[in-house]
Amino acid sequence: MTMFRASLAVALAGLAGRVAVGLQTDQPDQPDASDWVSSEEFRTWGDTLNFDELEYTAKTDAVKTEKQLKSQLKASELFDREAQEANTHKAEMETNAGSELEGFAEPLNETEVSEMVDVWEAVPGSDVTFSYGTHCGASGCRSSGHKRGQPSFQEMHRNVLASIRAMRFCFSDIMIVLDAPHAGHDKMGPETPGNVTSHSVTPHSAAGGEMVLMGGRRITKFGVDLALKSAAVATARAAAELLRDHCPTAAPQFRVKVIDYSSPEMMKQALEHYAIPEAEKNTSFFDRMYVNTMALDQTFQAKGQYVYHMDAQWRIYRSNHSHSAPNFITKALSLMKSDERVYMASVINTFNLDPQKNPFNRFAVIPGAVHGSTPVDRVKGMLQGWSPEQWLSQKRPLRGEAFHGNWENKTDEMNKGIQLYQMNWDTWGTIVTRHQFLMDVSRMKGLFPLEEWDTAAEHMWSANMNKKAKDKALQVYFNETVGVFAGPSDA
Repeated sequence: MTMFRASLAVALAGLAGRVAVGLQTDQPDQPDASDWVSSEEFRTWGDTLNFDELEYTAKTDAVKTEKQLKSQLKASELFDREAQEANTHKAEMETNAGSELEGFAEPLNETEVSEMVDVWEAVPGSDVTFSYGTHCGASGCRSSGHKRGQPSFQEMHRNVLASIRAMRFCFSDIMIVLDAPHAGHDKMGPETPGNVTSHSVTPHSAAGGEMVLMGGRRITKFGVDLALKSAAVATARAAAELLRDHCPTAAPQFRVKVIDYSSPEMMKQALEHYAIPEAEKNTSFFDRMYVNTMALDQTFQAKGQYVYHMDAQWRIYRSNHSHSAPNFITKALSLMKSDERVYMASVINTFNLDPQKNPFNRFAVIPGAVHGSTPVDRVKGMLQGWSPEQWLSQKRPLRGEAFHGNWENKTDEMNKGIQLYQMNWDTWGTIVTRHQFLMDVSRMKGLFPLEEWDTAAEHMWSANMNKKAKDKALQVYFNETVGVFAGPSDA
């Protein structure tokens, strides 16, 4: 009997050895000892295993091997099933298949939808376009880095994706607008020192250009840098795929719109949207416009009734990571539908990346910044005025005040907790900003044709809102109860 038990012990020891060797061959050539030896398995040199320990070790190793094989088989079957389901999906979207500047992201299958973590919102029946405008600076295009006034490809990509992630809203489509080099001016309005001539902008000589005939006159046509166009397409596609990954059953489209100042389409838009005098309709009136006017005009070409636009070198930051925070786009749409005064809605703006400091007078700075500031600081800064120079010189014609919205559900606790503001210009009335906004396109089109067409977009929009719908056409700002705020990019 003793000999039989000894023989069985040797056999089990051999089996345990073969199992251990079999498992070890599946591991890297140089495994870490801490991965293979636990505190329970470690024993001093020379100690031997008794029969009961050998039997337990053999059974444990066999069970582990069986579980490992079953897990690998299950993972393989799941991968094959997901791949088969993904191949059966076909996006039923109308797109221009012959254009490299348009496309769509196919919807997720049921398995991928079930694995989504973040909760993104959508408003049925209210499609919202996400729009982002950019260009190459006067000194040429930049592929990476951050420099004020000179957007880079990397900055565009990061701003678009980070902003969409922060807002967590299922936009219906993506539109990136590329402005071509052209003549114009950058005078913001009557409050800006100097005349229009002193603020004239002309394309850089390196941009080239070709002479073309348009309406019986010769103009210089400038093209958009090919590298910028390629980067914009990649960014738009990535944004559409990001939406697809978080929005069930969605197949968001994307489009890159290149501004062509020599096209009949652009001429038609300008004549329909702006009150250009008859005597100037056959002249090169684009040269007398604000440089961003026609690029911003593309927001009026959105597919649906609503568009959320953001300027180059701006982005949305998440200030409250709680999933319980109300969604800005959802709440803004709700307010727009119940309050006809709200033409545009925005989140709190800050123009500083880091807090301003004045060692001699802490009251002589505008509070609030992207970094190192609280939501209260940013609200105070916006209500005091956008321009640091104006505040430092004690000139504050721009100021904010509370706005009392006409919510459809006045008893909603979330609506009660959201504070709303509007910005006013001294002796002028309401004033808007173009840096980031959600717009009801149909309401803005009700102001067409826009007068003061040769002034800056903010001044032109504000002037028409004040003149044609006094106190009935406003841009409203949501405080950070909605979990986000806007500021300059820090790429």
